[in-house]
Amino acid sequence: MADNLKKLLLYIVQNPVLQNERREAELDATAVQDVAGEVRAIAHDQLEDANKRAPYFAKGLRLAVAGPVVVDDTDPDGNAIADAFARYLVAPDLATSQGVPLSQDHFRYTFEVDWPRLKDVSQRAGIDLDAALREEQ
Repeated sequence: MADNLKKLLLYIVQNPVLQNERREAELDATAVQDVAGEVRAIAHDQLEDANKRAPYFAKGLRLAVAGPVVVDDTDPDGNAIADAFARYLVAPDLATSQGVPLSQDHFRYTFEVDWPRLKDVSQRAGIDLDAALREEQ
């Protein structure tokens, strides 16, 4: 797995994604809650989750270079790419998605990466996105 794409994913998690989680925890806080502890726990869980999904994030981004990524949740790799993209690109508005039902329980997803926004985020992370996408897997 390319280290720079994993670094980009972790940057996304530590910045846009965790900022949203932190805001939600603070809004939901009561006077007796340990907000800082909750935020640390959320951050730990998010980073652990991102590390597991990193290979699928990278694989999906490499597919996205050619155009929209279309995956089915009936395929394990497709499902993992869809999950990674939904969490780490769609949620922080770095991509859009559409789902089409295949059956009562399964969907085909189409993801379009917002390359200008993702390149901006990658620059802030100190990563050359174009070079990272060309790195050996």
